[in-house]
Amino acid sequence: MTITIDSDQRRRLLRDGFCLFEQVLDGELLDRTRTIADGLLDRQPPEHFEQQKSTGSMISVYDDPAFAELVSCPAAIDALGGLGFPRPKWWSGFVISKPAHSPPLFWHQDWWGWNHPVSYGDPVPQQLFLMYYTVDTAPGNGCLRLIPGSHLERHPLHDAAPNAHTNALREMEDPRSPVYQAVEEAVDVPVRAGDLVIGDSRLLHSAHANDSAQRRTVITLWYFPAFDQLPESIRSYIFAERMIDAWPAETRRSIAHLLPEYDGGARPIEWNRVPGPALSAGHSGLRR
Repeated sequence: MTITIDSDQRRRLLRDGFCLFEQVLDGELLDRTRTIADGLLDRQPPEHFEQQKSTGSMISVYDDPAFAELVSCPAAIDALGGLGFPRPKWWSGFVISKPAHSPPLFWHQDWWGWNHPVSYGDPVPQQLFLMYYTVDTAPGNGCLRLIPGSHLERHPLHDAAPNAHTNALREMEDPRSPVYQAVEEAVDVPVRAGDLVIGDSRLLHSAHANDSAQRRTVITLWYFPAFDQLPESIRSYIFAERMIDAWPAETRRSIAHLLPEYDGGARPIEWNRVPGPALSAGHSGLRR
């Protein structure tokens, strides 16, 4: 297989922490994905959305093996190859949907390997999010917002909510908290349904409030772009936590080339979402 590197997109990913590929999903796959996601959302009890007031929803894609088609989407795998990652591995994903007239998502980053030095200073991502929105997005209906460069340099929001994934933040106990507010350095990322946003898991991101009368849904999938090059302690953790075994054998076979495997003896790293002091403010300031 010959991989053509998209140098401009790779430069954006390494420098800013994210990039955008337009119309990765064709109409039929987008329709099937939307139908699967809507079905899962419609089956959730009201309590789910109350517990996820800021997030909107948090439903594992493991709940429906039909998401395997999205996991192995050829155009997305080609996009990763074009970024210089010809052998990505997939781990998990979530249906994250902001209901109509719902508040903003809190600022956070999602990397969990901060105990390892590889997490600091290297612009090559350890883990990537691939976000597929099932509707067109804009600030008015909850589009994504990001702080470019925050995967490599500390921002005050890192310390405002060092562990952002708490019940208090999901339930939005304090709407005045800075983790829900606009910040000057942020950029909005409006997309069309079927576009693909790829970003470094260390990147600070959030979403605007959904002030529209319709739900705004994104399916976020997590990949390791260069799994074989990760430290053994991280690979060991990833394999130990793999939950794909609950899917039917035929489905697992269809995405076997994307599943992480590890047969070494390293002790798994301890899960830690809080960046340490090695993530410094830097000298050039955050990218804008």
